Amino acid sequence: MRTKLIYFLGVLFCFTFLSSCEDKLDIQQQGVTLMDDFYRTDADAQEAIAAVYNSWRGIQYNDFFLKNLLSDDILAGGGSRGDNSQLEQIGEYQFGPTNTMISGYFSGLYAIIYRANLVIKHFPADSTATMTHAVADAKVARGWAYFNLVTLWGEVPFVTEPLENASDHAAPASKETIWAQIEQDYTDAINSGALPERTFPMDTLQGRVSKQAAQAFLGKAQLFEGKYAEAAATLKKVIDTEYFELIDNYGDVLRSVQDFGIENVFEFNSLNDPANAYIQGNTILQIMLGWRSDHLTLYGYWMGGHDIYPMGWGFANPTADAYNAFVQMEGVNGYRLSNSIKTYQQVNALCFWAPITINTGSYLYGHEGYFNWKWRFAGSEVIQNSWGFATTNNYRVMRYSEVLLNAAEAALRSGDEPTARGYVNDVRRRAQLTELGAVTLDDIKKEKRLELWCEGVRFQDLVRWGDAAAALANKGQKVPIFWGYNTDYTYKVEYPYTNSKYGFTEGKHNLLPFPELEKNANPDLQQNPNW
Repeated sequence: MRTKLIYFLGVLFCFTFLSSCEDKLDIQQQGVTLMDDFYRTDADAQEAIAAVYNSWRGIQYNDFFLKNLLSDDILAGGGSRGDNSQLEQIGEYQFGPTNTMISGYFSGLYAIIYRANLVIKHFPADSTATMTHAVADAKVARGWAYFNLVTLWGEVPFVTEPLENASDHAAPASKETIWAQIEQDYTDAINSGALPERTFPMDTLQGRVSKQAAQAFLGKAQLFEGKYAEAAATLKKVIDTEYFELIDNYGDVLRSVQDFGIENVFEFNSLNDPANAYIQGNTILQIMLGWRSDHLTLYGYWMGGHDIYPMGWGFANPTADAYNAFVQMEGVNGYRLSNSIKTYQQVNALCFWAPITINTGSYLYGHEGYFNWKWRFAGSEVIQNSWGFATTNNYRVMRYSEVLLNAAEAALRSGDEPTARGYVNDVRRRAQLTELGAVTLDDIKKEKRLELWCEGVRFQDLVRWGDAAAALANKGQKVPIFWGYNTDYTYKVEYPYTNSKYGFTEGKHNLLPFPELEKNANPDLQQNPNW
């Protein structure tokens, strides 16, 4: 009996002791703000919308490669076969639901939506100016993310509020529902009165969307929906403000000298901050696009002969098809061509006393003898102490020339050829081309291909126009390597790698496959046709 009493008293003591200490053990984690204590102040709103922009900016690498490789603008490239199999799969139409570039872009878009939903839910849109501005920004970001989801994947999971639990999933919605939400988000942001007007210089924006950017995104969405008269009217509002201009030098459209320039509708910011180069700079993308430095003689850079930084990995090389399209419209010495693509002969001539040549015994993989000049890796833009892994130049999401060409198509399709012609000729004058006396849809398509070459626009346009099957029929059939000159100074291009299945298949590649992991996690998600 005594033993039982002692045991009971011991248990009672432990229970009492632990209960009295429970409040002392319940310690808030240091350095973490609880959600119940957040979403209250202007500072919270600034922090929350910065997280949205961080997700949006962080998607630029996948945004560039996925959209451009799916088009006929570039080849994957790299050092040799298998250097980056995920990019090769996309560029050769060998991809499927397990491709990590596709799954990364898909999840990245939903990361933007998730963070935008948090801002929209928790901050009243009609409270302080800072909160109202944050909500407007979040709606533009969410609209942009859903635009890419619906145009690339179709009927995607639809969520406009944060899901309560990690195991929750959203059911797909119809394209009509998604398009309506995209328009609503853009319209709400435009009408909020919170988005600043585009000004020049861009001292007050510095990487945040303007009212005109939201209008440009809305007009593009309406164009994709086939609402041509509405798109024309929306885009005309952007053009009529006269806040934007086409800069004189086309060669600077993507260069850091034009960051926040008068032609840029929206761009992701990159700071020249040597102390935080890998966080604030434009990282990895530029070195991927740089010419293959271990296969080329680039020492002229160190001697001031040229500005090509000698640390590139050789991805995203122009296709011969793209080069020939430029030549057909502009000639071999075309102004816009010479500022977009260089031939091997032109690259040799950049520095006569230290010519850029392919090293003896080396070749350039995924290369047909044409060099990406528009996205060239300029040493003058490398952030100090980053060893070439970060540059200062911003990533353009939309330029004014796209607004003009979108507006031209919308005007033409809604019966206003004179207005369409005027917009197209604005672009052609800058390209030093003869103005057109009349404009057709084919003229606009050709102009858009050259003006926006390698800017992630063409694939979605080709699918929308119904031209993808013809334009991309042979994409990935043969993979080239470039050796430089033959003995007679003609180009030595070989095609040692071939695929038995290749190119865009109508009814399949119109929509990308849902990533395998996403499909497995969401029982409501049905795979797109023929995947």
